[in-house]
Formats: sequence, structure tokens, C-alpha cells
Amino acid sequence: MIYRKVRTNLSRTLSAIEQDKATSDDYVKCILADPQIAAYIVQAVVEEFKDMEIDEIIPCMGEPTVTLKFPERLGVKVQNTGNESVDEEDGKIIYDIKFPVYYKGKKKEFIINIEAQKSSKKSKLGYKLENRITYYMGRMISEQKGTEFSGSSYDDIKSIYSIWICMDTKKTDDSIIEFGMKSNLIYGKIKKIPKISKINGALINVRTRTAKNRELSKNRLIAMLEELFSKSEFLEKKKILEEDYGLKMSVELEGRMNEMCNVSDYWEEVALQTGRKEGREEGREEGRKKQAMETALKLKKKGHSLEDIAECVDFDVETVRKWLVS
Repeated sequence: MIYRKVRTNLSRTLSAIEQDKATSDDYVKCILADPQIAAYIVQAVVEEFKDMEIDEIIPCMGEPTVTLKFPERLGVKVQNTGNESVDEEDGKIIYDIKFPVYYKGKKKEFIINIEAQKSSKKSKLGYKLENRITYYMGRMISEQKGTEFSGSSYDDIKSIYSIWICMDTKKTDDSIIEFGMKSNLIYGKIKKIPKISKINGALINVRTRTAKNRELSKNRLIAMLEELFSKSEFLEKKKILEEDYGLKMSVELEGRMNEMCNVSDYWEEVALQTGRKEGREEGREEGRKKQAMETALKLKKKGHSLEDIAECVDFDVETVRKWLVS
């Protein structure tokens, strides 16, 4: 993998607890970027690969670039390349994971973006997630001009997929939603309607498994992700992933999972934020909000922008604005 560090002044001011949370996010990205996990995602979403086995898809994948907040904590070497998309008018976005996939040799190339998303709720984000997905899809097309194609060579545009994995899904709402552009005939008779297949997206809603008796999703990809990020004991989880899903535990993948304490701390945080922690949910959410308010005030005194503060404390901009003016 190619690792890239997010450039932000906030990294110097985050508390130890906040750095731990950011590091948990980094571990999740590394695990999702593992070739076997990424191949499962490609198989489930990209039509051309749905009938292929995981072992057949992996050789078709290029090296992924993963953006991390604290790569030094993971002991990885950072390379200055990859996941930042800069436009003078539209600003900058940073992709979590990005890699190419080739179909039938290099006959057809896809550009894949995978985003790990803690919440899809507008109340937390301050916007509808599907609108952000639309923006990423559009940028992945427009940024190809001058790199993948030039002038009017529009036939050279690579098909893109922006795939978002949402981690705060209710126990009955596991799902995969497909996004894209469709062609419809409004008037006239025509034998073949042109198909627009360059712009594609998906939202994968994965449930938090905090209980061992939680019924697995009937979708194989979601069930695998649920097991991967469950609170099961590491050895038990490893056995299930190997025997039921054919994952081969490489030193890197096993190390990432083990170092993260089976990712349970990460999912504990997600469960608390989305109200799925029984009994103590209300009090803990209030405590999280109070701590976020205190952090926001400290960052304001240090001169950080409203947008950076909102990103740091994981609340929407309007909520943080009210805290700072009250």
C-alpha cells in the first residue's frame, strides 16, 4: 500500500483521546484497503466482477493509496502521492482509499474510491450524505482531464466508483444502495438508448455487532464486514473469516486487526454515538457533547477555523457555531 498523511494543523492540538480515535479510523482504512477486503467490495459493487472469485479479482487491482491522520502510530512510511484532489475553484477533497482496477487485462480500467463513514445521519453531518457522494463522483470524473484524457478525447474517461461504507446502521437496515446516471427516452422511437456508465457510487450500510447472537446479514459482503468489525475475540474472529469467507490472514492484516484490539474500541465509539448502547446511551451522549464543546472552545482560542473545529469534534458546523457564540 501507499500511505499518505493528511496535512492539518489540528494534528498538533488533538488530545491523546482524540488521537486514539483518529488512529482507530486509520486502522479501519488500512483494513478496508487490504486486497482481500477491497476485492470483496469490488465484487459486490462493480458489475464486471460480480461473477469472478476473490482470488481472480485481486490480481486485477492496482496498489491502493490510503490517507492516514497518524501514520507514525501505525509504523508506516508516508509517500507524497495520491489521494488529494485539488481544484482552484472547487477546493480540495481527500480520498480515504483510492486504487485502479483492470478488467480483462487493461482492456477496461476503473478508478475505485472507498470511504469509511462513521455516520450517515444528517443530524450529525449537517448535510445529506448522498449529496457528498454525488460531489465525490463528479470530482473523480472532472479530475481526469489532463491525466486520463486531454482535449476532447472523452472516450478515454475511466469509469469511477465512489463506495461509502456506513457504520451506524440499525439492526434491520443492512443494505447496499447503488448510485449512478440513467438514460430515459422522453420522446420518440429509438432502438438503443445510449447508456451512461462512467459515474457510479454505492452506499454499504453495515450494522454494528455488539452482541454475539446478532443474526448475520444475508448479504455475503455485509456479513463479512460485520464479522470483521465485530466485538468477537480475535482468535474466534480470525477462524470465522478464514473458514467462512476464505480470507488468508497475512502478517499485515492480522497485525492491523490485533493492534486495534479487534477494532472493538472503534465500534464501541460508533455504537455510543448512534444510540445503540443500551441503558447508558443518553448520559454518555451528553458526556460526549460536553467534551466536544470544551474542545471546540479551546480550539477557537487557538485561532482554528470553524470548519476545522467541527471536523475535529465530529459535530456539524451549525451546531459548533451555536456553541461558540453562546
